[in-house]
Amino acid sequence: MKRRILEGETDPNTFVVIDLEASLGKSVETNKILREYIESYQFTGINYGKPYRYGKPYRKFLLVKRFAKDVEDSSQYIGENIDRLYQGFGDSSERIIGKGQHVIGITSNNWSYYRQNLEVVRDSDILIITHSRYKMLCEDDELRRWFTEGRHTQIIDERIDFDIASFSRSEYNNLFSVLPHTLHPLLYDAVNSLLNQIDACERMKTSEGKHLSSRGIIRCYPKIDSLEPVYELCNAINRNKAGIIRDKGLPAYNNLKGIVQKLELFYQNTCYYNYYSLSTYNSKHRFFCLANNIILDANGQIDHLYSMKNGNIKFILDKQSRIIDHSGSTITHITFNTSKTSIHKKLNTETNQNEYFEKVSNFIKRNYKLGKRYLIVLQKEFVSSDNGDEGGFIRQLRQVGFTDIAVGDEYNGESISVNWYGNLIGKNTWRDFDCCYLLGTPNPRFESHVIHMCQYTDKHDWRIGLGVVKNGKTKSFKNADLEKIRQGTIISEMYQTVKRVQRNPKPQAEIYIVTNEEEVFSGVTKQLKNVKIGKPIPLTVDDFVSRHELNGASGSSNEDTMTERIVDWLLKQPPGTYLKKDIGKQFNISSTNFARHFNKDLILVQTYISTQQIRIDYRSIVRL
Repeated sequence: MKRRILEGETDPNTFVVIDLEASLGKSVETNKILREYIESYQFTGINYGKPYRYGKPYRKFLLVKRFAKDVEDSSQYIGENIDRLYQGFGDSSERIIGKGQHVIGITSNNWSYYRQNLEVVRDSDILIITHSRYKMLCEDDELRRWFTEGRHTQIIDERIDFDIASFSRSEYNNLFSVLPHTLHPLLYDAVNSLLNQIDACERMKTSEGKHLSSRGIIRCYPKIDSLEPVYELCNAINRNKAGIIRDKGLPAYNNLKGIVQKLELFYQNTCYYNYYSLSTYNSKHRFFCLANNIILDANGQIDHLYSMKNGNIKFILDKQSRIIDHSGSTITHITFNTSKTSIHKKLNTETNQNEYFEKVSNFIKRNYKLGKRYLIVLQKEFVSSDNGDEGGFIRQLRQVGFTDIAVGDEYNGESISVNWYGNLIGKNTWRDFDCCYLLGTPNPRFESHVIHMCQYTDKHDWRIGLGVVKNGKTKSFKNADLEKIRQGTIISEMYQTVKRVQRNPKPQAEIYIVTNEEEVFSGVTKQLKNVKIGKPIPLTVDDFVSRHELNGASGSSNEDTMTERIVDWLLKQPPGTYLKKDIGKQFNISSTNFARHFNKDLILVQTYISTQQIRIDYRSIVRL
């Protein structure tokens, strides 16, 4: 890695991806290399054994970290001694402030100063920024020049997740409820074309009369005569800021502004329709290149985005052998579909118990050993609700007798820590834990994989099919590359999660993964050198909420019943009252036909009524 950083150069529009094994401390190693380089250069003028020759450029670096805390820690370590060295070994150990800084870490806390002193940023030897600021530089060519002028090498630590913008009737309803009524006409002018596009995609049918949206992602291109209504709406929101914050609160205003600021993207870029929502992205969010471009990503061999061909950005994978010996660890596959939809369907309306949670918590209890510590991970909604209440799985754990439970980040020595995907990155809280249970599958929306492919390759006109097929209860892409991206994303998340425990040279962990995708389980296992594979454990739990599935129809069709689609949509909405006529528009059905659809799936409807998640009134449905 040292030679790649200090001596390497890449071809134009090319990145080298170094996939150092998770838990090997690649961030610490990078910081050490840069610190030694800058200190060695000042001490002796010798660049790692090679005499410095006049005319050979001194390398300056851009280091990109995921979080602000990483930026602060790296700048402190790399620059700890360098200012004193440059001051001629004086007695003062104080860091240089202002002009002449050699190592700079920029976060939101100090950006106001550097924004006014960009020459200090330009002249620094090592500049450290966050992923978020990298995306900001993608959007601003002039500002980016200040950050990159004279720099030779950029090192991006971990994969950058470029933003995805989404819009549905849910967002429209949220905007409508927050905006003053005087701005409703302006809102309608700004988003009417998007609403019409959603309706058009939902009406599209195949030659067999099936909804086209049930067969895959739909590309579409919403049109608007002028972006003026969008700009006017943004200006109107700024003018009414004080009133909106007073009446609706600051979080509601920030959410409103965040949605509106992205509206123009839907009219400027390709959109992707899936499950009642349009998604798109900012085409300026792409990798920019220096003379030497490096990405450090422990998922390099897993993430198929780095293996895509024919893109405008190319990736060269510098494969690193797995070093850590996991022969003392055991990984076991529990076969069961753990998507959010599948887990929701295991709620028994008669007992008000989720029988998947009941079975798996009893399994954990049977295998529980005093003195050991357990990390349990699944989707957030089953761990913690939006209002901060404990989720259904936590309640079930307590019901079978566990009391020593930490939820989320609130860990204080408990034997069981329950967390959710996306909340473990960069944390070492569980490094000495003994066991890891992955009880849910981290399934991003399907269209996100298509968008990330466009972003990472910087190619926006892929001529590939976006069809989706359903094998049993698992959906997958027909296109081989997209399916590899989808599986790789899930495997990467799970691999990073199991590597949170037993972070030492000779781990001895017990790992259980609950999924019905053999390829996903095998993908995680392949990353754990010499790990012992336990005997698979089949798990069977009856569905209690869908007569449609109990009759076996879902095994032969890609389509859910209309009732399932409506209820799934409602459960994704914030609490509130939703008129049946508005819901009907969302699904292209008449509000007078609600009773006919709901009568076909009474078990489903009664389940969510009895558990106080919805209430059906004469003209509306209330999301409780």
